[in-house]
Amino acid sequence: RLASLYRRVALAESHAENNFKEELKSGEFTLNLRNRALHKNGKMIELTQVEFQIMEYFFSNPGVALDRIDILNHVWGDAYVGEDKIVDVNIRRLRMKVEDEPSNPKHIITVWGLGYKWDSGE
Repeated sequence: RLASLYRRVALAESHAENNFKEELKSGEFTLNLRNRALHKNGKMIELTQVEFQIMEYFFSNPGVALDRIDILNHVWGDAYVGEDKIVDVNIRRLRMKVEDEPSNPKHIITVWGLGYKWDSGE
């Protein structure tokens, strides 16, 4: 019985390792999930933990309009009780880091009345 349990755990772990993607690619960007690093055309972009989580959410949902509340819940959790403007503040900071022209963003696109979406530029 115990041996059976060990086999199931080992099988589950091997499936989890095979399903884990170490990198997510989107256009000129590569998000390394293991090292928690973002690269643009091979050049590393320093991100805070929150910025990394937002980018991971964008890369996992390319082209999908994400509601501010969805981003807030994904990054800060359901228990967060502050203002949802924290999302806008972090998006502004991300744009300064990833966009060639932050005032005219090509990747982190505002979806008026809803939130934001990621466009790889491809």
